[in-house]
Amino acid sequence: MDLSALLLEQALRRERAGQPAEAEFLYRQALGQFPDMAEAAHRLGIILCGSGRTEEGIAWLQRASGLAPDDEVLWHDLGAALGNSGRDEEAAGAFHRAVTIRPAFPDAWTNLGIVLARLGRHEDAVAAFRAAAALAPADSRLHHRLGRAFEEAGQLDDAVEAFLRAVTLDPAFAQAHNDLGTALRGAGRPAEAEAAHRLAIAIDPGFVAARTNLSETLYVLQRMEEAVETSRRAIALAPEDADNYNNLGAALYALGRNGEAAAVLEHALARKPDHPDIHFHYAMALLRLGRMREGWTQFEWRRRIDKFHRELPRPEWRGEPLEGRTILLHGEQGLGDSLQFVRYAPLVAARGGRVVLWVPTPLVRLLATVPDVAEVTATQPAPPAFDVHLPLMSLPHVFGTELDTIPADIPYLFPDRAAVQAWGERVAGLPGLKVGLVWAGDSRPHDPLAHRVDRTRSLSLDHFALLAGIPGIRLVSLQKGPPAEQAKRPPPGLELADWMDDIGDFADTAALVANLDLVISVDTSVAHLAGAMGKPVWILSRFDGCWRWLEHRDDSPWYPTARLFRQPALGHWEPVLLEVADALRKRVEAP
Repeated sequence: MDLSALLLEQALRRERAGQPAEAEFLYRQALGQFPDMAEAAHRLGIILCGSGRTEEGIAWLQRASGLAPDDEVLWHDLGAALGNSGRDEEAAGAFHRAVTIRPAFPDAWTNLGIVLARLGRHEDAVAAFRAAAALAPADSRLHHRLGRAFEEAGQLDDAVEAFLRAVTLDPAFAQAHNDLGTALRGAGRPAEAEAAHRLAIAIDPGFVAARTNLSETLYVLQRMEEAVETSRRAIALAPEDADNYNNLGAALYALGRNGEAAAVLEHALARKPDHPDIHFHYAMALLRLGRMREGWTQFEWRRRIDKFHRELPRPEWRGEPLEGRTILLHGEQGLGDSLQFVRYAPLVAARGGRVVLWVPTPLVRLLATVPDVAEVTATQPAPPAFDVHLPLMSLPHVFGTELDTIPADIPYLFPDRAAVQAWGERVAGLPGLKVGLVWAGDSRPHDPLAHRVDRTRSLSLDHFALLAGIPGIRLVSLQKGPPAEQAKRPPPGLELADWMDDIGDFADTAALVANLDLVISVDTSVAHLAGAMGKPVWILSRFDGCWRWLEHRDDSPWYPTARLFRQPALGHWEPVLLEVADALRKRVEAP
């Protein structure tokens, strides 16, 4: 055995014996005499990285890779060292070199997937984990990693299949059951998600994250009392975990226990004061309680949530005098929100500015009628020139709105006179009290929160069969979107005039509404339209109704002509419709 081989053998023996310092000495000695000894440089790099001297260790590994460029294990170890030091781009390159040399290298594929996921290259991470799982098909951990990569890539159905494979291979894999539940809920399969989370908890009763996810799934399933209990159990296991207080607060809010919800969310904020979702839930509780000034301040945190965030290349307005500058007021969230808060535009103009509205296309023509608005343009593709800007829903905060200072100078929306006259000629032939009807909102399946809300606020037209046969009324459909198809097949005895195929935008809807005596609507944009026009409007509010309708009231300071009909319990619409039917009969009979 020559001297180089002898030194290497001695160093390896010391390393295997758990004597890294002695091994390091011998590797250095060998490299001093034989600087091109790749294996010695490789092993020295490993020892240095393991002892916390990472940069020096990486340098030796890089030197070794130049000496042995076809050693896939060396490239794998270099990738691991680079990844551990936060140099993920370089790590990905090293792991990719390893699998190029030896494609059947599952560990390298796995670690390549890990760094690609950290880099946000989720599709590439999926491909890497797929390759690893194909090489080790019985490894439940690899299928679990593949599931997470699919989930991060937004491929939820594929994620479900990968997690299912993981738990089939290892039925006691609690984390995989939990992640399966999260993917199922995201894929719109909450009942199956519940079962998966419960299995995770049965395997590991102390698994706090599984209880957290179970509470969120129960919330989606509208089983709020169970969501409350599950959150309380999670809090008992992890009393400093803010997420569980947040979930508890959201469930209490949905149950109408608003004071309790606010108190619980304060506990959440004490533990995680910079969490936008907690502030957002807290804002809704405060606003529903009528604690407006505090609520608007908290409500500003919504803008740190991705779906509400919008970057614009000019400063935000803080309420100072505008002195002739152009201010862009832009819509956010639903169409009804823009209709409600555009009432502030004249107050903004009074600060000396030129007001431009940047809103969704269906609102453009109608909002041009708002007093003191200089220009209205659609949100696509880009805003017109402006000096400062603000979302419409931030205006109550800027103006310090309290319950008794809500600007309710109604009407502030005005339909086109010629269009009103044209619709008047069509509506004139209808006998009796002319009542507009909206039974469903926009389901927005791309937005999980909005989709959940819509499932609780929207009805089918069949629910309104209770109104059939009430003498002296004639119902007129104001329904748009897919639910409008139901107007073609109304329940027996329910006469419904339907001209909505001739309605193009909210200016058209407003002209039709102007010719009606009353609008009955679920909590959607047409309710705001009718209220802003000063038209009598009856709003059917779900039990966990929107914060803007406050609590324990059947009127609204936002819309003086509105009347609220509230669900007595989650999902119970029949009592609401019985009350509406009775009120309609009284309205017809009134002198």
